[in-house]
Amino acid sequence: MKRVILLVVLILGLSTVQAQIDGGTMLAGGSATFNHYSNKDLNVKSTYLSIQPQFGLAFADNFVAGAWFSFSSFTNVSSWSVAPFLRYYMKNFFIQTGYGYSRTGDVGQSLFDLELGYAMFLNDYVALEPALYYNQYFNDGFAGNDLGAKIGFQIYFNR
Repeated sequence: MKRVILLVVLILGLSTVQAQIDGGTMLAGGSATFNHYSNKDLNVKSTYLSIQPQFGLAFADNFVAGAWFSFSSFTNVSSWSVAPFLRYYMKNFFIQTGYGYSRTGDVGQSLFDLELGYAMFLNDYVALEPALYYNQYFNDGFAGNDLGAKIGFQIYFNR
């Protein structure tokens, strides 16, 4: 674990391009997740796939408004979500929040999303974006949440 933390700190420290996001900049990118789980003792196998594209427009310096869409499949259950978001940049760090709708099988629910990430620019237009996220799902009969880490890819147009 110490090696992973050290590697992340070194990578973040090597990023020399600062994230001044000018008004009018367009963002296009997203993230993808794949996981296959197998436990022979319990005779359990599952596959998880999630694709989350997102698009945004900087309406002022360092402020981005946009939307993301997610499609996820877990073994034989699928879900989709859509949410508008607001993102604010502080140097290379960003905080993003959104409120939208999610549907899993026959159950629809509201969703609140919060993300804290880092735009690691590879050049002036392309960034890898590791992030920690928190999602909360709720409706009249169900409430749940998930917390995790992800890495995304973003292209910044007109930057």
